[in-house]
Amino acid sequence: MATKIIIWRKPSWLIIIATVILVFFFSYLGIWQLQRAEIKNQILLENERRKTSDPQELLLPIDDPATLRFQRIRLQGKFLSARQFVLDNKIHKHQVGYNILTPFLLNNANVVVLVDRGWVPLGASRANLPEITIDEQPRSIMGSVYVPFGEPYHLGDIDNGETSWPRLIQYLDLGALEARLKLRVLPFTLLLATNQDGGFTTEWALFSFTPKRHLAYAVQWFALAITVLIVFVLLHVKRSNSKEA
Repeated sequence: MATKIIIWRKPSWLIIIATVILVFFFSYLGIWQLQRAEIKNQILLENERRKTSDPQELLLPIDDPATLRFQRIRLQGKFLSARQFVLDNKIHKHQVGYNILTPFLLNNANVVVLVDRGWVPLGASRANLPEITIDEQPRSIMGSVYVPFGEPYHLGDIDNGETSWPRLIQYLDLGALEARLKLRVLPFTLLLATNQDGGFTTEWALFSFTPKRHLAYAVQWFALAITVLIVFVLLHVKRSNSKEA
């Protein structure tokens, strides 16, 4: 009667090193995605907690902008319609458009808050920017504080050297926008509430990648690590027949 004998073929050191590196790399990416998912879950929980709170008056000076993140606040002042920014390449429900950032000059303070008035669709041509004029009458507005997470990643100039207004910009950099306005800009933007006059589409999404998508990516990376191990074993295991009397 013949039986199967499993023979282990010794792998080369090059194969061992390559396998260890790949398994470590894929596992690291999986763990990183899990960490990203957890961070975003915490951010979403904080946003849910604060978005139902009563709006607060903004108190100056601001020691740590991060403590205001997602806080609902009320501002008194007026919009500066002549100097607005149009943030390019913003997606809403799979449609390309812009977000409109309008400086809001605070009462009794020579500082402005950049107010994101929401999303508008791309017109027939990028050469013609959307109509975004708003009056400069004194008003009270309400919204949620958005403080960027870290420094913006970008390639190229923020506005490609443009000098006209409204100014088309490629990314959000409050320091660069402050230099363009020649006014002091507070270190956050205000996401205008949906019930406010002068707003556009204000269905605010905190992330383009949700925590669930990060979890799906983590599963894919861990699956690749396991696949590498399986391939390594299959390539070095050989079965042979052994005859018994």
